[in-house]
Amino acid sequence: MSGNSLLTSTVQEQSIPALSNFLAPKYWPTWIGIGLFAGIAFLPFRLRLFCGSCLGLFLFTFAKERRYITETNIAICFPELDRQAQQALVRECFIENGRGLIETGVGWVRNPRHFQHMLKIINFDALKDALKSGKGVILLGAHYTTLDFSANLFSLQIPFAVTYRPHKNALFDAFMLRGRLKNCNGVFDRYDIRGTIRHLKKNNIIWYAPDQDYGEDHAVYAPFFGRTAATITAASRLARFNDSPVLLVRHHRLNGPQPYEVEFVPFPDNFPTDDDVADATYMNQQLEAAIRVQPAQYLWMHKRFKSQPGGKRESPYIRLKTPLIKMSREDYNGILEGSRVIEEQHVRNLIHHLRNDALMRVLPLGSTSFFVPPPMRLFDENSRLLREKGIGSVTVEAIYKIKKADFTAAVYFPLPGISLHHMKRESLPLHELAGFIAEVHQKGFFFTEIRLDKLYFDDKDFYIANPENIKVFPASVCYADRYNNISTLLNKMEITQLQRNQFIKDYTEVAGLKNVTEFTRLFSRLLTLR
Repeated sequence: MSGNSLLTSTVQEQSIPALSNFLAPKYWPTWIGIGLFAGIAFLPFRLRLFCGSCLGLFLFTFAKERRYITETNIAICFPELDRQAQQALVRECFIENGRGLIETGVGWVRNPRHFQHMLKIINFDALKDALKSGKGVILLGAHYTTLDFSANLFSLQIPFAVTYRPHKNALFDAFMLRGRLKNCNGVFDRYDIRGTIRHLKKNNIIWYAPDQDYGEDHAVYAPFFGRTAATITAASRLARFNDSPVLLVRHHRLNGPQPYEVEFVPFPDNFPTDDDVADATYMNQQLEAAIRVQPAQYLWMHKRFKSQPGGKRESPYIRLKTPLIKMSREDYNGILEGSRVIEEQHVRNLIHHLRNDALMRVLPLGSTSFFVPPPMRLFDENSRLLREKGIGSVTVEAIYKIKKADFTAAVYFPLPGISLHHMKRESLPLHELAGFIAEVHQKGFFFTEIRLDKLYFDDKDFYIANPENIKVFPASVCYADRYNNISTLLNKMEITQLQRNQFIKDYTEVAGLKNVTEFTRLFSRLLTLR
């Protein structure tokens, strides 16, 4: 059977939504976007790259959340670069991703035969030899910016199928599916393992990218650029089910008469092994080496390190907003079933201990003053600001907006350690606490209410359990506010005069205050300094 006949017969098995199904007004903005991409697709090569660069710089300027994710990933994966070099790489990443978006549109709209002279294939014989096994071939790739365009060019040489994740926008998903089916002999949902295996059993090729974080399900933790990353094991399972050979596929855009380069690198014959972690580690090492060829041409905008063994509190993307989930009163009551109230300041200010050992903080929907943000907003934003500055606090998993309720709820897990309220006075870590309070103040955080039961200690670190009672300043806290916090804390701990003296000395040493005399003079009524 020829490559073209195989392409046709397999496409007929796919369900291709008709684009005429998406003429409702809510899809008009998407149609405009598709029209713009289609128009740019027919521009000359250099002009297309220029348009892509402009699009990338636009996203770099306005897509702040994606830029933050990219900055975080680059800082993690390229610690050898200084801050200026990392920022330059981030900017280049957006330019390359903008170009990649334009190239993707070209691949979906135009016939790839117009561009087949631009493709250079390295080690094509390795793929041909792998097909001789009769058990299909798994091509392990990554989300490079040239993914769709390079794949379309290579499809002219030999047919293959791809896996994908459906897009939330139904029109864009249909457009994407049609664009990929135009040049591939199959498009499989990433969860369609059976369909993928059937395709391999027919001695076909699957192009699979295992480099994104889909959570802990069907994944193991393995190092990626030196950082623990949840790595899906589907590639190993597919190869093991059908004994299919595995090849790494790398594709980048370079300079020269053939700017698009695709290279195949065979995996060892003993891959996969019986050790999923070892397989994932080897796979990540190979992907990392390929990404380093052109690091800017990789999709660093994805939250690659989102899932961590310790849960969300270990995720590096601290600044990202906590998801807001709308919930009915019935569903909310269902979550509370079997829970118990462990703290209640008011009917709309309490904490539930849930069945899964998580905590649910309930706070009023609005604030008591027009100029003060709602308590839940302070609870969430301040906790993230504290953690971003290296100060321990709660990690909010989700915020729930309950229908027709005058309160909101946030779910988080208990902090490690024990509260100062439950520690014996002789066991209080006063030296460490003085250093911690000094660090909090130096980083611009002031306690509007300081409570012993909201300060936790776990033998080495402190945590703040009431971030809604924190006020944030652009610079370090002034002396008067420091005095207010420290005097309140000392009085609540009920420690001796000698311990107070030592606490202030420890605090001033850690804080590195410029005018110690002026600061300590504030405490003349509380202690006598030697």
